[in-house]
Amino acid sequence: MSVVFKHLNFLYSPNSPLQVAALKDINLTIKDNSFTCIIGHTGSGKSTLVQQINALLLPNSGEVNVNGIIVTSKDNQKKYKKELKKEKKNTKELFDIKELRKGVGLVFQFPEYQLFEETVLKDVTFGPKNFFYSEEEAIKMAKEALELVGISEDLYERNPFELSGGQRRRVAIAGIITLKPKILILDEPTAGLDPQGSQEMMELFLKLHSLGTTIIMVTHDMDNVIKYGTDVVILRKGEVIKECKPYELFLDKEVLSSLSIEEPKVISFAKELNENGYHISLENVKDVESLVKEITKESDKHE
Repeated sequence: MSVVFKHLNFLYSPNSPLQVAALKDINLTIKDNSFTCIIGHTGSGKSTLVQQINALLLPNSGEVNVNGIIVTSKDNQKKYKKELKKEKKNTKELFDIKELRKGVGLVFQFPEYQLFEETVLKDVTFGPKNFFYSEEEAIKMAKEALELVGISEDLYERNPFELSGGQRRRVAIAGIITLKPKILILDEPTAGLDPQGSQEMMELFLKLHSLGTTIIMVTHDMDNVIKYGTDVVILRKGEVIKECKPYELFLDKEVLSSLSIEEPKVISFAKELNENGYHISLENVKDVESLVKEITKESDKHE
């Protein structure tokens, strides 16, 4: 399920003294089954951008095409519908927001704050029931999602607020993935977690990605960008200034400097080795283990 932005603009408080252009002429394609990282300074428009994908925010002009479903302003929807009616075409599926949100899951920062039911199982079945699945179907879907995120059956009847912070976050994510969205949007998903909790959470998202889910992640964590990302989109002041592979980002001194991005230590070390005669491909360096493999490969050439 690809996501295509066409000339998208978004204003906060339009036609008022407080008007702010948060997104400016966004033209961007997020590829199907990619793990795309959205980065940039605070206030660059990252969260605003991803909230257009499931129509939590509607563009003032332009559009987002999510696998054939169009997200655009209400005025533009009217124009589209008028034109299509002339051609005697059905417009329902084109702007079906409910179907859109079924296929696009959004994990906010601290998703555990969105838990509200009295038991884990009830909380996770809420989504399917809201989409008119039967009680039996909803329970089956909830159990599959809970198993996928690593929540054991003995916790199903517990109150979510009795669980640890990491467990609560997993339960909240299970609630989002019960409908098996083709796209999962993550807005700073490891915020507030310790290093181990952060790694466990990222491995969960990697697992979902391996099952065919397109992941779109807003993040400031460059270690996660280099380790998990397949593509990177860089925003500055509401504009896309670069689209690239993660390793290409860390070769661009101008962008690194302008955004004050600190390189992952594995990339810095690999660059230092290359300056001293090694020929390590940064494309293959994701973490310490992959760096060691590249060093070993280089060393073997010289034996």
